[in-house]
Amino acid sequence: MIKKITVEQLRPGIFVHDFNCDWAGENVFINQALIKSEKAIEIIRSWGIKEVYIDTERGLDVKRAKTASEVQQKTDNNLNRLAHKREKTVSPSVPLKEEVQMARKIKKKAIDIMQQTMASVQEGKQVDVDRAFQLVQNMGASISRNQDALIMLTRIKKKDEYTLMHSISVSSLVLAFCNSCRLPYDLTINMATGALLHDIGKLQVPASILNKPGKLNREEFAVMKKHSAYSAEILKKSKGLPPEAFDIALHHHERYDGTGYPDGQKGEGINLGSRMTSICDVYDAITSARCYRHGLNRVKGLRKLYEWSDYHFDKQLTFEFIHCIGVYPIGTYVRLENELSGVVTASTENVLQPVVRLFYNNKNKTPLKVQDIDLSTLGINIAGYDSPKKWDSDKMQTFRRFRNELSPLQ
Repeated sequence: MIKKITVEQLRPGIFVHDFNCDWAGENVFINQALIKSEKAIEIIRSWGIKEVYIDTERGLDVKRAKTASEVQQKTDNNLNRLAHKREKTVSPSVPLKEEVQMARKIKKKAIDIMQQTMASVQEGKQVDVDRAFQLVQNMGASISRNQDALIMLTRIKKKDEYTLMHSISVSSLVLAFCNSCRLPYDLTINMATGALLHDIGKLQVPASILNKPGKLNREEFAVMKKHSAYSAEILKKSKGLPPEAFDIALHHHERYDGTGYPDGQKGEGINLGSRMTSICDVYDAITSARCYRHGLNRVKGLRKLYEWSDYHFDKQLTFEFIHCIGVYPIGTYVRLENELSGVVTASTENVLQPVVRLFYNNKNKTPLKVQDIDLSTLGINIAGYDSPKKWDSDKMQTFRRFRNELSPLQ
């Protein structure tokens, strides 16, 4: 049985199923292990890890610990309560299907600009600040019209283009996040530009470390952590970048409890832009496929952020981000209170009642004629998340149509 415990409850003989440390980012990949000594526990504590998941069938049990399923159920209940406490969001001014067409062009332009930027930096040239600002402004305009389109498209990335697309995706998330927090336009653009360039220093990290398909050793991780300082150094050579951009580049790996790097900043001693970018950075990282692991689905990603907000992220900002993304992001499988199943295809003003494409009747165990319904206009509620493993999305017409309508041309 998988259970969750605190590091203080660890003792030799316990088997750690998941070190629960993806909040640290940057290829921190730790294999499952049997704890054999107190020294091992001290090392785990020194990494800033606060909670782990254990396997009681492969090691000692902790009697009063909650099971993984109990933890998930509590988190889901809390996420729904969190959504209920918030006011309705602003309705998109452009339908998703229409904005996707414009967002595709913006994504293509973003890839071109970032490829050129990375090539220039490798040649020792400065970042073209004006082009970066113009790109972010265009991205921001799309996000303002309908944030789901660009966020959805920038999340589609190949494993070998992760670093490039990750920066574009994080910038899109920061734009939506700032809009949700109602931050001033100029500050929003400055922060999103910093997010777009936050990982530029990875160009100076050896590819053997950056793309290593496994756990980094101590020396390799020390090299990896230098990328934030490299990013700041590169941006300092470029004229016209705001202070927020430098700070985000240098401090996007700081953590609210002081366990981050490079300076071990803590709490509100971390600037707002870096606190917000760190949340977007980790969310995109853990929900993306990498060379060393599969990405989590978006619901699991939000669950993890909620869980880690107890220690590693600004709790209130994390709640705001979850509200911004929505507790039922596009592509989430859901089961309605009337026993119908479907997939979320668009958001509405009500974060708890999105547009759902129905395809199955659980009560009668029969497929449905595919149709999109707006739960907010019908007053229908979602009963809970549905498991993607229940449905063969490669064969079902529902999902083929969904991909054809909303996916960019590859």
